[in-house]
Amino acid sequence: MSLSNFFEPESNWTENRFDVADKSGVSGIATTISGYGDAQMLELRLANNFDTLSFNVGQANDSKSSDKILVVRVVGNGKQLDVRKVPFNTIQEISVPAKNVNALKIELSLDKTPNQDSKSILAVVSDVTLD
Repeated sequence: MSLSNFFEPESNWTENRFDVADKSGVSGIATTISGYGDAQMLELRLANNFDTLSFNVGQANDSKSSDKILVVRVVGNGKQLDVRKVPFNTIQEISVPAKNVNALKIELSLDKTPNQDSKSILAVVSDVTLD
């Protein structure tokens, strides 16, 4: 899936190829997350037509910080379906049930950690599929 498949994405999302962990040239959708409390979101309108959403997420190798933890929260129809913490140098595979879900959101934010410097990360979402 590409950025155009998402419902009214904010202008800070970009589509490109990124190096994530040990993978080079990963085709994905990315956004910069600057600090704790700076959540970014992608939304899909599924019209209750799918059973499963799967995607990969990680931090680009050229992120300003390599010490921060990315928090990925998946919400369907207002209910949390999954939440994961993704450290630098990791690609996390996520698969959630989407049966009877119309509005599905992928929310990305930073975990509150003792290291609260001002360096940002570049969060990359890739290999988005609906079945």
